[in-house]
Amino acid sequence: MKIRPALTVLTCAVALALSGCNLVGGSPDSGNATDKVTVTVALVPDPPGASQFYRQQFDEFEKANPGIAVKVLENPSDQQLNAVELMFQQNNAPDIFRAQDDGMDRMAARGWVAPLDEFVTPEFLKRFPEGSMDPATSGLHRDGKLMSLPLVWGPWSTLRVFLYNEDLLKKSGFSAPPKTWSELERTATKVTADGKGKYFGYAPTAAKAVGVEMLADTAVPYSVPAAGIDYRTGKPATSSPGLVEAVELNRRMQAAKVMMPGWESWDGSRAFKEFAAGRLAMYPTPPWHVAEVRKLAPEIKMGITGLPVPDAGRGAYLPLTKSFSPLWSMSSKSEHKAESWKVMDFLSSESFHNAYYKKFGTLTALEGAWKAEAEKNPDQAAILKVAAETMRRAPNPALASTGGRAVTDALAAKPDLKHTDAAFSSIIKNQPFAPVAAKLDKDLQAYLDKTSADLKAKGKEGSAKDLTFAGWDPLKDYTPGG
Repeated sequence: MKIRPALTVLTCAVALALSGCNLVGGSPDSGNATDKVTVTVALVPDPPGASQFYRQQFDEFEKANPGIAVKVLENPSDQQLNAVELMFQQNNAPDIFRAQDDGMDRMAARGWVAPLDEFVTPEFLKRFPEGSMDPATSGLHRDGKLMSLPLVWGPWSTLRVFLYNEDLLKKSGFSAPPKTWSELERTATKVTADGKGKYFGYAPTAAKAVGVEMLADTAVPYSVPAAGIDYRTGKPATSSPGLVEAVELNRRMQAAKVMMPGWESWDGSRAFKEFAAGRLAMYPTPPWHVAEVRKLAPEIKMGITGLPVPDAGRGAYLPLTKSFSPLWSMSSKSEHKAESWKVMDFLSSESFHNAYYKKFGTLTALEGAWKAEAEKNPDQAAILKVAAETMRRAPNPALASTGGRAVTDALAAKPDLKHTDAAFSSIIKNQPFAPVAAKLDKDLQAYLDKTSADLKAKGKEGSAKDLTFAGWDPLKDYTPGG
């Protein structure tokens, strides 16, 4: 999807909120039918082709439910939450809206999310993998109430894979992908040299060098790159050797002109386009890139494997911190909750999930909708294999306690204390990261102390204790209370 200028995006978002305009449309007769209940659904046009897909799916829903018309409101991905908030503020809220991950909490904090428990039946819950809808670990519950429904397969949001072009590696004498960071550096250096400007060995996926965090997740507990905190101790740990070396690895390759030029300004789709075109030999990525590569280059010899690990050995596994990520929420302002639930029930049906899987190649929350087919597909079977080999359950403070949620929310509000911008600057300016990391840790500790004091003054819970899971081993599955 092309990124529109900021003014255009904001104008569209405001227009949507004020007018309720329908960028996708409805069924031909839904606009004039007075005997129908109209359910509005706010979503985004991602992945590519989603606009047409959702309209077709909702047309099928309308045929099966002639008393309900579904009106789709599209918002640009980067303005979705702001646009939906404005719709609520203008008393023009959608009945159902997409609020992914922390976006759901942002909406719930304003009282705009309706609990779904009154509609849920045991038969409905049986659609999901056994145990995945447990309120303590589902990721969809808050204070024991079901507040959202998922779309994608649980590991999909945090799973990362390593893609490599078998032909380009073979041209440089490599019969297998790199397994360690030093092998990655050597392989990328040789491939770039052999490419002579026509193709390159490596890129850190997108702007801000998001590949740094992906690699670091094999070296240090996921909480270190994610929040700057080691959840084993509850203390700042940006200066952990594993994270520092992940940055330094990228800094060395950037300084040596090993990485593909221009990655500093790439959006989230550029890497798979370059890879599909044969101009990029290797990169770490979320798994949805695999299907996008195949759409562009069906015959490419693409290898899919786990991320390279530090030379000293793996220090951590990729985290599975909850069964699912929130996606679909019902508005607490809806005047048509029963009808809205029918639409949400449809969005959680095996038929919808199978259609989504077939269209986008995405593994969804209802494993029964795709697993048999996926195991026959070499790419998807490889993704499942990587997930089994490289992911482990990990603690999630936001689900573990009220104080944990308060502190993690406070950290999320201070992205400048994360490694991201500082690491990016270190890489492109070729400056050592360790001193900057130490300063971030100092600032982060001060912020945590202040946050804890502020919460205490308000009579609320929240301190480093709520971020501490002393018995956790990031090389093993975490068991709450174990």
